[in-house]
Amino acid sequence: MTDSIFKKLAAVTVGTALIFSLGETIPAQAANLIYDFSNENKTLTGTFSFDQAAAADDQQVTIAEGLKIFATYGGQSYTEADDSLASVFTDFSGTILNEAGLGLSFTPGSFNVYGENFIDLNDSTDAGVQTVTYTYRSVPEPSLMLGLSVVGLSLFLSKKIASSRLSSTKA
Repeated sequence: MTDSIFKKLAAVTVGTALIFSLGETIPAQAANLIYDFSNENKTLTGTFSFDQAAAADDQQVTIAEGLKIFATYGGQSYTEADDSLASVFTDFSGTILNEAGLGLSFTPGSFNVYGENFIDLNDSTDAGVQTVTYTYRSVPEPSLMLGLSVVGLSLFLSKKIASSRLSSTKA
């Protein structure tokens, strides 16, 4: 019985030490923020990402600062290469609030996205002007993933030890 407790204690101690030792050697990094966006009728859908540190300086992230864009509209794909002046306007933490004048500025030729506004440049009717919404996609922190892996491994090992003891008791 005490042998089992010591093994569990050892596994938890090793896992905790591993988390703290890796936490010390990995330098702090800003998060890579990922947003999905679309217009009202979902004819425009896409994703863009950037480093949170780039937004902290001046609230604008440009292609030169690592902005990556992928969009689909009218059956055609677009990237940041289609608009060299594309940028994202955020608050200082990299957050984009819907209907706050923040968001993507992207004009690849056939359409224009500016903040919360989508304009189809080939459609002069009211249907050519729509609202763009942004959704933040959460990306787990590496230390959280490591911690969950250690906890999962310890649970797996404790179940394996318990099942081997159960089979040896039956024999």
